[in-house]
Amino acid sequence: MENKAHAIAAGLFLLLLGLALAACVAWFQGDRTERVRYTVVSRTGVPGLNLKAPVKLRGVEVGHVETIGFDPADARQILVGIAVDAAAPVSASTYAQLGLQGVTGLSFVGLEEADAKAPFKRAAPGALIALRPTLLDRLAESGPQLLAGFSETAERLNLLLSDANRAQLGESLVQVHRTAADVSRLMAALQPGARELPGLLKDADSTAQRASAALRQIEALAADGRQLTQELKARAAVLDRLDGAAAQVQATSRNLELALVGDTPQRTRPVLADLSAASRSVERAANDLGEQPQSLLFGRGAQPPGPGEAGFADRLKAGGK
Repeated sequence: MENKAHAIAAGLFLLLLGLALAACVAWFQGDRTERVRYTVVSRTGVPGLNLKAPVKLRGVEVGHVETIGFDPADARQILVGIAVDAAAPVSASTYAQLGLQGVTGLSFVGLEEADAKAPFKRAAPGALIALRPTLLDRLAESGPQLLAGFSETAERLNLLLSDANRAQLGESLVQVHRTAADVSRLMAALQPGARELPGLLKDADSTAQRASAALRQIEALAADGRQLTQELKARAAVLDRLDGAAAQVQATSRNLELALVGDTPQRTRPVLADLSAASRSVERAANDLGEQPQSLLFGRGAQPPGPGEAGFADRLKAGGK
């Protein structure tokens, strides 16, 4: 009986110890963090993604993958259920991408912000998050097009490097070599001219200075010409006024003539000719008055006889008096 009691006690002890260990393991492995569920929608596939795969928000692990399955409403879509910490800042513009965990080939879900500068608005629980393809996915999708482009490029290169084109390329290289030689000879011929170029530039500078001085002289002459033109205009105005004065004098003389002698036929000679004749008459009268001042009282004496007249010979004998 005593052996059976010891065996029962030992069995009970082992059973209680196992239960205690299981409770400790459950306690330490239990996840007591408050989670928010979201659904990641993918139309391209989720290679390497497994349950319990980590979910990272901008590189920080904030949750894990809970479910992976096809969308019952659209079999082309894959729905990935994720559980994220309630404190994680998941916004309404967040999108998802698959990332690789080292070299294991396994994937994780990475969450990124579509617009980091936009005002933050937290995503509602259960919101749908679109899964965008990564750069490798885009390269894989465009791989056939890239291969087709490479194939077309290779065919064009083959056509470009045909025998005829290679011959033409060789001839072009020969022509380039000849052109380079001609250019070298031309440069050698231009070197003397290049050495003389500074002197020519100095001459051009002095010529420009002389041209500037000539322009200044021309400007001075133009100013003098303008002044002379103004003076000529002034003199022309004076001549115009003299012409007007002469016309007035002629009209006045005509009026005086009408007043003294009455209406006479129109003169055929100009007034200036009459004035000249009158001035000569006045000059002769002055000369006669100077020679015979007594003529003012006794009148003008008889004129001495001229040649062929009586008494001319006696006048000559008397000394011309």
